[in-house]
Amino acid sequence: MKQESLSVTNNDPSADSRPTAIYVHGLASGANAATGKILSKRFINFNWITTDFGEDLAANVRQLNECIKEHKPQLIVGTSMGGLTLLYADAPDAVKIAINPALLIADCVRNTIGLGRHKYFCKRLDGTTEFELTEEMCKGYEAYIAAHKPSLGKSSYAVFATHDELLGDEASVVAQKIVGDCGYKVMVDPEGAHRIKPSTIDLIDNEIISKEFHSNTK
Repeated sequence: MKQESLSVTNNDPSADSRPTAIYVHGLASGANAATGKILSKRFINFNWITTDFGEDLAANVRQLNECIKEHKPQLIVGTSMGGLTLLYADAPDAVKIAINPALLIADCVRNTIGLGRHKYFCKRLDGTTEFELTEEMCKGYEAYIAAHKPSLGKSSYAVFATHDELLGDEASVVAQKIVGDCGYKVMVDPEGAHRIKPSTIDLIDNEIISKEFHSNTK
């Protein structure tokens, strides 16, 4: 991955002494995503790194794998399509946390988001402002997911909301079973939603970060 495409979301002079964490944003977002900034402010004992990802799942997994090789993170967090990308990334030495991973993303694009051109939610490092979703891309998502099995990290977690207003509650239940069968520890936030809420951050902090990284937390 080219260095100029990276953004250190918690740019502190002592960052090099902290373990590295990577945030993987969702569809229609970018390195400047609000969730990445929320995570970096809450979990200040990590040096957070993120970058722009695109709409091609296979390409995103390759890109994330390159980032992992370069930065050797101890923690990787992904939301929505970023959580989906994270599931397939090769990170055996990192704690993986997939939040509302969009395993049925093709159906979501067809039925909820919609095919065609869309604007990104935030300013991207690559300067692009719009993207396009096509039926061919949806078929590509389905083919990739059918052909690959989620891989495990040092520890692997999948966090879901009881009510997911974007992906749908049924899709969330299906995703929970898929990742659970693959060895991910499934957690459900009864107060959560697709867009991350404070209750979900609290759940991640109390049930994952404080236990996996007890020597790095307050």
